[in-house]
Amino acid sequence: MDIINLINNINNAYERVYDDIRMPGLYKCAILNFTNGYCYEFFCTLKYFYPDAILMISNDKMHCAALIEDEVYDATGKREDTINFRVANGCDLEYIYKYYGFFTSNFKTLLKKEIKKNVSNNSKTYVKSLNKTYKYSII
Repeated sequence: MDIINLINNINNAYERVYDDIRMPGLYKCAILNFTNGYCYEFFCTLKYFYPDAILMISNDKMHCAALIEDEVYDATGKREDTINFRVANGCDLEYIYKYYGFFTSNFKTLLKKEIKKNVSNNSKTYVKSLNKTYKYSII
């Protein structure tokens, strides 16, 4: 799955889980939530699928993103303002843990399950389309 499709899946999964449990203090809109305090949670979700992702933090420490294959991504997609980001260090992580928002473990578990289900369903759809296109699938 390409990174933009994964980002869309994460955002859609967030909104479905939110509809189910309506967490107080969170926005329904995934992008609004992931760009206003919960960007580190978004990074951690991307890191699950892209283990080589590197945590980036904005120069003003108000936002973080993921460096994946030499591009910077957050919940909005590919960032064009990469000059405003740098690789996060230990002090930045302390700042993140102190000031950023974190999902409850229940919300996080439900979100991961929903994302995995979506990614798995998309992979199966892709495999089915390959099987229709080619007589013998290599998958």
